[in-house]
Amino acid sequence: MFELHNVWKEHRRPDQNEEWVLKDVSVEIPVGGRIALLGADRSANTMVLRLLSGVVDPDKGAVRRIGKPCWPFDYSNFTDSRATLRQNATFLARVYGVEADEVARIAIELSGVRAVRGKMLGNYLAVDRKALQLGLTLALQFDHYFVDEKLPNAPPETVAKIDAAIADRTADATVVWATTRPEMVAGYCDAGLVLDQGSLTFYTDFTEAAEAYRQIADNEARTRNVRKSRDPNRRRRSARRQSAVDLEKPR
Repeated sequence: MFELHNVWKEHRRPDQNEEWVLKDVSVEIPVGGRIALLGADRSANTMVLRLLSGVVDPDKGAVRRIGKPCWPFDYSNFTDSRATLRQNATFLARVYGVEADEVARIAIELSGVRAVRGKMLGNYLAVDRKALQLGLTLALQFDHYFVDEKLPNAPPETVAKIDAAIADRTADATVVWATTRPEMVAGYCDAGLVLDQGSLTFYTDFTEAAEAYRQIADNEARTRNVRKSRDPNRRRRSARRQSAVDLEKPR
């Protein structure tokens, strides 16, 4: 169960403007299924995923989680780039109560990267570092997993192992999959969350969530079109373009 109590969360948009992603939201989200998070703003979806997973805190209010949440698959700040793979594995093993040797072994096997003794994680090539971080993630078992738009890319030589590991880890876990396109997760998700202008609504049926999201998107598109039609500057620009076309016509 995820419980949000009077949660407020602000984030900075790509255009550098700040907005409230969540405004005084209270909602209960059952766990154990496949839940789509549907929102038109991808960066806002990312923020909600991070909030649910616990890697960021609300600005106001409280989030209660039952079970162990994983960080989103594309999140990398759970590792220390100034520590070795072994040191990172040891830290994670202590936190989650598992064997460090097993965590390191699985990470190396799934990543396909040749680990170098004493080499800091930050000194690996970016692609190798990401592969090792994914391996560390899949070396642990969580109760809740979070996907931001798509599953992580895996090296061609280990993609089959990665796919099998993800399927195994998520088999009995909750998966929250954020996307701007409901059709991407149709057939996979059975429930949905719809994010709209600071509100977050849970639907027990994915089809209902997708329909609500499409209606919101259609209404926003109509509102934008009305605003454009009422923009005097836009009308003047259109008139100037039409005048230019008329002048170019042969008489």
